[in-house]
Amino acid sequence: GNDTGMTVDSVASRVGVKGSADLGNDLQAVYKFEFEVQMDKGDILKNRNQYVGLAGGFGTMLMGRHDTPYKMSQAKDLFNDGVFENNSMTSVMQHGEDRVSNVLAYVSPDLGGVKLIGAFVPDEGAEGLDKDSSLTNLTSLAAIYGSTKKGLFVSGAMNSYSDVAAKGGKSYNMMRVSAQYSVAGLIANTMYQTSDESGKEGSNITANLGYKMGDLMPKIKYATNSEDKNSGNTGSFVGVGVDYKLGKKTSAYFDFGSFDKEMGANSKVSAAKSTADSISKYSIGLIHKF
Repeated sequence: GNDTGMTVDSVASRVGVKGSADLGNDLQAVYKFEFEVQMDKGDILKNRNQYVGLAGGFGTMLMGRHDTPYKMSQAKDLFNDGVFENNSMTSVMQHGEDRVSNVLAYVSPDLGGVKLIGAFVPDEGAEGLDKDSSLTNLTSLAAIYGSTKKGLFVSGAMNSYSDVAAKGGKSYNMMRVSAQYSVAGLIANTMYQTSDESGKEGSNITANLGYKMGDLMPKIKYATNSEDKNSGNTGSFVGVGVDYKLGKKTSAYFDFGSFDKEMGANSKVSAAKSTADSISKYSIGLIHKF
């Protein structure tokens, strides 16, 4: 039979503070403390990006909790902060959407339009790291050209986990390349990534297309996923939607998405144990920024 239902979700709502302090000699102290608020469930705070660091002509150095360079390198997800964001897709996507604690990170200054980003998570003995493997639980590196806000954007990144307990006690190696072009109201991008989980390989292609017309932006997203035959995580996703700007800080959106049975069953937006050939969802949302 068909599985239907309705939910109320607070997707990635957050509050926080950020700032900087001039230390003289072209040096600044920077900080950010951001928390997620899940108003639908009554959960008040969950940790997001939280760090302190130093910034200057040499770039920026951070320590604390932060998105990995791998995550930062992706092109713009037009369905971000909704039920069809990349983090809701299949495991190849989810493994790359990480925000890690105990991180030491470096962001280079602008090098002719290119920025280099590196992050390392030291072995602190609490993440299940094989003692003979390496000095870090995680190494994440990225090279980024341009900006996702306008013009051409190109990036490449890699992640390497070593027997991390948070990842099920397995090792992961991931690579990602992204490209995006934005001009006038048009935004088009694509991203390809591969994942090797202790010998089990997978790949994913994601593409977004949107066109802003005044306060309205129609958009479409396509994703296809392929993993080893024993993983049961192969298929495709198609999503369409429209964003509408209600004011300077407020917008509304309507999204519709459909998964193949195999891909949907392994996503975060699946209907549990659904027997349908495809899984579809509608989402109506309101976003306010302050």
